[in-house]
Amino acid sequence: MAGAHRVIAHREHLDRINVFPVPDKDTGTNLAMTMRAVLEGLRQPLPSLAAVSSTVATSALTGAQGNSGVIFAQFFQGLREEIADSVQLSMQRFAEALRSAAVRAREALAQPREGTILTVISDVADHLVNHAERLPDFKALLDEGLSIARRSLEMTTERLAELKRAGVVDAGALGFVHFLEGIRDFFHSGVQDSDSFELSDEEKSDAPKPAPVKISFRYCTEAVVWGEDIDRTDLLRRLSDFGDSVVVAGDRHEIHAHVHTNAPAYVLELLSQVGTIASQKVEDMLASIGDTDAASDLSGREGIALVTDSACDLPMQFLTQEHIHVVPVQIVFGDESLLDRVDITPTQFYKRLQTAEDLPKTSQPKPIDFLTLYRHLATTYSSILSVHLSAELSGTWQSANVAAKQVSRDTGVPIAVLDSRSASAAEGLVMWATAQAAKAGLSAAECTAIANRAAKETSTFVYVPSIEYFVRGGRVSPLQGRVAKLLHLLPVLTVTDGNLVPAAKILGKRAARKRVLQRILKAARSMQRPMFVISHSAALDLATQVQAAILNSFSEAIVWITDTTPAIGSHAGPGGLGIAVLDTGWVEERILKDGAA
Repeated sequence: MAGAHRVIAHREHLDRINVFPVPDKDTGTNLAMTMRAVLEGLRQPLPSLAAVSSTVATSALTGAQGNSGVIFAQFFQGLREEIADSVQLSMQRFAEALRSAAVRAREALAQPREGTILTVISDVADHLVNHAERLPDFKALLDEGLSIARRSLEMTTERLAELKRAGVVDAGALGFVHFLEGIRDFFHSGVQDSDSFELSDEEKSDAPKPAPVKISFRYCTEAVVWGEDIDRTDLLRRLSDFGDSVVVAGDRHEIHAHVHTNAPAYVLELLSQVGTIASQKVEDMLASIGDTDAASDLSGREGIALVTDSACDLPMQFLTQEHIHVVPVQIVFGDESLLDRVDITPTQFYKRLQTAEDLPKTSQPKPIDFLTLYRHLATTYSSILSVHLSAELSGTWQSANVAAKQVSRDTGVPIAVLDSRSASAAEGLVMWATAQAAKAGLSAAECTAIANRAAKETSTFVYVPSIEYFVRGGRVSPLQGRVAKLLHLLPVLTVTDGNLVPAAKILGKRAARKRVLQRILKAARSMQRPMFVISHSAALDLATQVQAAILNSFSEAIVWITDTTPAIGSHAGPGGLGIAVLDTGWVEERILKDGAA
């Protein structure tokens, strides 16, 4: 409790120096909330060491906030595992419990980094395990442990580039040092601090040097999940497909997950599959960070930022790996407005669509949505490429273009807003080609040229099992709909000059699916190395069958399957799919040629 109070007392200073993993100024607040949950659990006297360790671990796990809070929760979980069966505790056993807790805390992260709270915990634990036997009592052990912690804390500034640039120590690590300070002082004085512990003059004036920061994943997403047999290691791996700063603390029955992501709806959907979500939180970190004073400094900007909209259908793992920023389309069910991928996944959308009395409406992102993102990206990148669905199909390109002109004028950073001349899977292939060029180190102009050619040369064909949703959406008249239903007529759709148009009218679903496959295979036969993206609207089995058929003709081809964005699926309905193909041969050759030049 003394350690918890000390951390809470230093909350404001910890917030002020917070720059890693993102400078959202909340590490102190998050640790304070975590510690308050522990204090709440310890309000009543408990009968045993087992009861205390279990209460601390459970309270921290349930009440943890933020990256460091969840790591602390797993630290307490490791302590509980080691000491819960003890009636009394020797210094050696305590040191061993610390080392076990350090291991557990490290295991909670998908990508642990040195120079953080993990390093300080490990340094303290390793030292005490090796030296506990020579120390006379717990006071001496805590004195020595705190000394090691402070020394390790000072080194965090050199171990992490983000901390060195800002000229500060790691905020989470400092929180752990304060925790040890409170415990050590209690052992010497027998008195607990209040939460209004007096800060030093150095702490009051300490602040990081202003520096721009790259945020690849916008939303801090957390949830407490109850389950029967949760595999934390597998969950860490699966959550890493959606973002970074992935932490999963807890045991097989209760976990606290933390992820920085651009698709919080996907994260929460995955967590709901492993258990019951007891609580959840999604925070927009761009809103927390705001503008930086370094925004006008051009010298530190480098690289190309990639942006698209949520009508771009690519596997989430690829979007995550390539750090592609996604501006969500808005989905409106009656009076409820939801952000695509932020508030709702395609799976959830199509389930809801089938029972909705009125068709949902879609709304393009507003210029302010692009302004917020572009302004942030312009603080650290030398240029921005923004690929969007066809200007003939949506006003998204226009919204992005308005924002781009303003941000370029204000910051001097060039922003190219590119029309994919398509949507869904075809837009995804244009984005893929752009990302490959950017990753190869090509200039923004060279990347733009490749994107524009990909937009012209991508072929796409779409199958829909019914025109019901076209009728309900007003794109087909009720009379035409009745005639088509009577004759079992279905359109095979394609994109021409940026517009979605019928390529053929086919009798029956089976024939329509066959025609779509024939058309896409015909388009691919003239290509050196075709790459396919299959986007489906709640039709995974059909998409898998089509993938197998494509691989039967092009055994070496890349064939990705992904969900069709609700922005497109709301008009076509569930059960359909679109297939897009692009020749990667010329893309690779152009990248090699431009790279060599």
